[in-house]
Amino acid sequence: MSEKAADALAKARAAALAELRAAPIATGWRTQARRLAGAFVATGVLAAVAALAAPIADRDSAVARAPFLVQLLALAAVAGFAALAPGLRAARAVVLAAAPVLMVELVLVRGAGLPSATPEWVCSVSHVALGLLPLGFALWALRQCAWRWTRALAAGLGAGTAGALLGELACHRGGLHVLVHHVGAWLLIGAASVLLSRRARPRTFAP
Repeated sequence: MSEKAADALAKARAAALAELRAAPIATGWRTQARRLAGAFVATGVLAAVAALAAPIADRDSAVARAPFLVQLLALAAVAGFAALAPGLRAARAVVLAAAPVLMVELVLVRGAGLPSATPEWVCSVSHVALGLLPLGFALWALRQCAWRWTRALAAGLGAGTAGALLGELACHRGGLHVLVHHVGAWLLIGAASVLLSRRARPRTFAP
């Protein structure tokens, strides 16, 4: 091999290596799904810790509602992972079926509830506001895969669990209030996830 050919080969090799270094390293869907599930769960846990530390939550009530809090966190974790999995249609079906059941459960256990001087709309606003951060994570993550309404809705329902968890700790009103201002806000976040993700331009069309 001549000296010029060797130099040309070395330059081509150096250029190829530079391109490889500059190219972003692809992140696997499992890692992205774990991150999204972690974001959903972490937001809910931070909301619970803040409510207990404020204190705007009654500790005895928190202990009594512990089963529902665990169910909300479990739903958040499963929703975050299933939303990005290329398969796992059954897991997304479980999320879409379990979320309404849990919503009804949250309404029925409240009963008449207790009066409060805080306007009722504050619960709706706080629920939606708390859901914006995990919803942002969900919308970004959904761009990494082909759009399907089932995965978008599962992601939105997962994002809304943080506000539902805060409502279980900080609000003591009755079932009708929970249905309108808590479940209503939760459904709004789910609908926003479907609509906004549908309009976003995907980065990939991977299944």
